[in-house]
Order: sequence, then structure tokens, then C-alpha cells
Amino acid sequence: MKKWLLHPARIAESSKLAGGLNISTLAAQILLNRGITDLQPAESFIRPRLSCLRDPFEIPNIEAAAKRVLLAGERGELVTVYGDYDVDGVTGTAILVQAFKFLGIKTAYYIPHRYGEGYSLSLESVNKIAGSGSKLIVTVDCGISSFAEVEEANRLGLDVIVTDHHNLPEKLPKALAIVNPKQLEGEHPSKHLSGAGVAFKFAWALLRLAGIKDSGFLTSLLDLAALGTISDVVPLTDENRILAVTGLNLIDQRKRLGVKHLAETASLSGKITVNNIYFGLAPRINAAGRLEHASKSVELLLSDNQLEAGELARELGRINSRRQELGSSIKEEVFSSIDENYLADNKLILLSGQDWHPGVIGIVASQVVDAYSRPTVLIGIKDGVGRGSARSVEGLNIFSLLNTCRDLFIDFGGHEGAAGFEIALLNIPELKSRLKDEVEKRIKPEDLIPKIEIDAELDPAQISLNMIKELELLAPHGEGNPAPVFMIKRVTLSDFRKVGKTSKHLKARFEGDGGVNLEAIGFGLGNLADGLAGQKEYDLAFNLECNEFNGFETAQLSLIDMRENNSPPIPLS
Repeated sequence: MKKWLLHPARIAESSKLAGGLNISTLAAQILLNRGITDLQPAESFIRPRLSCLRDPFEIPNIEAAAKRVLLAGERGELVTVYGDYDVDGVTGTAILVQAFKFLGIKTAYYIPHRYGEGYSLSLESVNKIAGSGSKLIVTVDCGISSFAEVEEANRLGLDVIVTDHHNLPEKLPKALAIVNPKQLEGEHPSKHLSGAGVAFKFAWALLRLAGIKDSGFLTSLLDLAALGTISDVVPLTDENRILAVTGLNLIDQRKRLGVKHLAETASLSGKITVNNIYFGLAPRINAAGRLEHASKSVELLLSDNQLEAGELARELGRINSRRQELGSSIKEEVFSSIDENYLADNKLILLSGQDWHPGVIGIVASQVVDAYSRPTVLIGIKDGVGRGSARSVEGLNIFSLLNTCRDLFIDFGGHEGAAGFEIALLNIPELKSRLKDEVEKRIKPEDLIPKIEIDAELDPAQISLNMIKELELLAPHGEGNPAPVFMIKRVTLSDFRKVGKTSKHLKARFEGDGGVNLEAIGFGLGNLADGLAGQKEYDLAFNLECNEFNGFETAQLSLIDMRENNSPPIPLS
């Protein structure tokens, strides 16, 4: 049973906000639920504009970093952009490579191999770059903890500029400049930029210092900034929201050849949405770094050749299909190991398997968390070494949890919601034992009950296409701005069936008071069908969406949960 939590109706406040913004009280209520209570921030939220982006020079050290890059251009030095292998790092790398070349700077890029070199700068990669003749390294989405590697670069005569967005460690590397918005004081709108967002701001600063006032080139980079921002699960608020909204419009225009062909490979023919990025574009860009090498994704995003871009996009599609096959195989093995007895005895799911691919287990770990609402650690074992990926539930800092076992790891890193590590095979039993004891201290049984936060209770007669269209003002949705969740009480189930190739989805029709008919789809809820009965009353928790079929649009409920009308939701204070 999931716990339903209902936001209280704030009638007076929502009416005032709605009047000032010329929106419905329902949309205003959702803004209030997101903590947006004043007129000006609400106006900026529903109508984000590029002109509201803050001056890039507000980010500490960005001017010094930009001056050094421009000096490299004047001297004819080779500059190497060093990016991470995920979507955020790849798009940020493409942003800076394009910007440097636009300014006439000799530019190369370097993406480490996930398994041969690992995350961020390595001593091996620094020596390779020094051997290439480069005089300056500019990192993207990494480097903030690379103390020894930056020292090695300095020893070899290389300057290093770190651009990153991850949390600041106690000891910072001795780089020529560190450009990280986490250095900003207070709750600055730039503080939670993604790596690609930081790269965009850096490109902007470079153009400003170079005296280039034509904004056309800079705005052409917004599609890359949006891809990185949306894919990296940073809060889609403040400046991230501006980049996401404006960049999505550019992505939808498909002006970048790589994006155009990637969308075709993902069979995206209509308007490109955030969900299309989450489930269509981002997995394909990520797949290369997970199974082969992320440089293929950078090549795609930089390509200006139709044939090359098409072939690269198809290749990423093939790699992604292989990633999906590997994921399905591992998922089947993992889920077959979890039963009621295992769940009764474990608040944390920790499983290991021979040859589980380390580029895929993180995705499977997220699926396990979604299915069982428990923090999950999966370890793939090869050649006597385990590579682990961990994912967490709300309220548990998985990095902090694993940090209690840091002495067992060969390598370790991550953040509150996700972490990764390498571990010797003989240390895995000790890890299981210690984490089990630590989780017992940190998690109560009620913490493992999944929660659904509901924005408002609706009457069936309220639901319309106009309502759904207006709520699009609040999109795009993601971290920090979840899609609105609604509930309806006491509607009668009139028809239902399982749908999809494996019958894992639920298609249903409900009837409310006054004979209002409601069409609903429950993705992944096909298992509920066995316990349903027609003409019975149910309460529904759902998102609202527009369903297009044969040229006609209808309002549709996207079910999150349903239950018999016997338990009122818990009021949120």
C-alpha cells in the first residue's frame, strides 16, 4: 500500500496568485505547493525568459578562466576540453569545443573511458594530454576533486581550469581557476546549474570578453545546455528552468544534425518533450559511454555532415539496443532473487552477480528502487573485482551510508541519491553485513512505504483539455518540479483490460457523478487488473495528459495508483 499525502487547499492564497498571473486557481495552487508564493517569482516561473539569466561573471573565477582561454588563442596554444562520459559531460564538452573553435582557438577534446580510466581526470590521461602538445586543460562536469591529477598537470607544464558543478570537497585542487557555481553565496539562481549549464555560462563569458555582441551563436548552444540540464536530474527551477524551456524549443526545431538524426533513430516524429529526452535521446547519448566510448556521442553532437550524423545516430541506437538487452537480462536475474522473505529480512537490497555489466547495473538499481521502495546496491563481478552502483530512496543519503564503509572500497564516489564504487571480491560479504547493520539504524519500517504527494483533489467534471493545456505552463517537469498529481474519489470502474506486448499496462474507464466518463492508462500497472472488479468504486491518483489518436485529442488520466474507497489521504502540513 502506498501512502497518499494531500496538499491542503489554500483558497485565499491561490485566488490572489491566480488573479495576478491571469491563470486558474488550480495552476496557482500547484505553484504554491512548489513553494512559489510571490507574484514575481511565479511570473518568472511560468514565463521564463533568457533575459532573466544572471550575468555569467557573477560565478567566481569565471573571468580569470575566460582570460586564460583567450590568451591561449592569442598564443596559438592547443586547448583540451576534458569532459565526463555522461550526457551532461558530453553536451558540456560539445558546448566548449564549439565555443573555442568559434573564437579561433586550437581545440581538442578528451573523454575518459569509463572502465579503462574511470571518472574525471586521471594521471594517465593528464600525461597523454601533455604529450599531445596541449598547454591548457579545461574540464567539464568533473575535476573538482582531482587534487593529485591537477598537481601532475602543473608539474608537466599544463594549466588547468576546472569547470564543475558537483559539491565542493574540503580540499580543492590547485587549478589556475575553479569555475563552480557551488562557490556562490546563499541561494543564487545559478547555484544548481548542471555541468552543461556551467559550460554555457563559461561560453557566454568568453564571448563577452572577446567583444562579440551577436547572440546568435550563443543561443545556438541552448539545445546542448538543455539536453545536459534535463538529463542530469538537477532541479528544473531558476536558471535551469530557463535553459530547459528555451533549449527544448531549439531541440524541437531539430537544427542540430546530431539531434535531428538521433530523434529519427528514436522514432520521435512529433513535438519533443522532456519525457522524449529522458526515454529517447538521453539513453542513446549515454549508451556509448556505458558500453563503448562516449567520444561517439560528442562526434554526433558536433557533426555538420548529414551522412556522418545519420550513421553515428544509428550506431548509438544499436549500442542502446544492446544496453537494453543487457539490462533486461540483469533485471530478470536481480528480480528473481527478491521475494517476500528477502524483503522481510532486508531494508536494503544488495545483490551481486558474475559479469553484470557495470554500465547497466545503475539503471537496473533504479528499477529495483521503483519496484520495492528500498535503497539498492548492485555489484557486477569480473576478474576478482566488484563494480557497484547504488541508488536511494527519499530521505536516505546513499553516499553517506556507503561512506561508513569507505575503507572497504578501492574507489568510491557519488552524491545523495546515487553512488558508485570498486571493491575487492573478498570484501563484499563484509560490505553486506556492515550496510545491513547501518541501514537498521537509519531507516524505520514506515520510511520504506512509498509516498504519493497529491497536489489537489478534483471533481471529474473539472477535467478538460483546456485544463491540461493550461497546466503545460508549469512544464517541463523533473527534479524540483514534479508533474502535478491529482486525486479523484469514488469513481466507478466500468471497463478495464491489460494492454501492451507483455500485458504489463492497464487500460481502464471510470464513471463519475453525473455520468462523466474518464479514460485512464496505467503504465506498468497491469498487475492490478487481477484484483479489480467492475462496477466497484475506487479512488484514483494520477497525472493528466493529452492523448492524441486519429487526429483527435482527448483528456486522459495517467494512473499512478488506485485503491478502493476506504482510506482518506493524509493531509500535508
